[in-house]
Amino acid sequence: MRTPVETVTAWHEAVNAGDIEAAVSCCHPEVAVGGPRGTGHGHDLMRGWLTRSGIRLEPQHELTESEPGVVVVEELARWTADNVPFAAPTEPTPTWCIFRVEYDCLVSVERVEQAPTPPG
Repeated sequence: MRTPVETVTAWHEAVNAGDIEAAVSCCHPEVAVGGPRGTGHGHDLMRGWLTRSGIRLEPQHELTESEPGVVVVEELARWTADNVPFAAPTEPTPTWCIFRVEYDCLVSVERVEQAPTPPG
């Protein structure tokens, strides 16, 4: 079994290599995918998001769990697809992703525009 940090690291490595199927294989079949445009579920949604956006996410710090099964990552995002179906920034953009991991797979990935408020 991988730790949550190892799972999130494997997903990042696959996404940044453009290996969409390897990224999807890190996810639960009903993975929640959330962002500024809303939330949906499933491998097909994850696959579509990664394909349409061509997103690359570069963690800005060493990954650690903020609470059990949750990895919050400050990222530098780049959209690389030629035909992104929305107004994607042309320059690398700071963003945050909140990953929830259960039983060795991502159960949710949420991209947010500003640092999340710590629990407590």
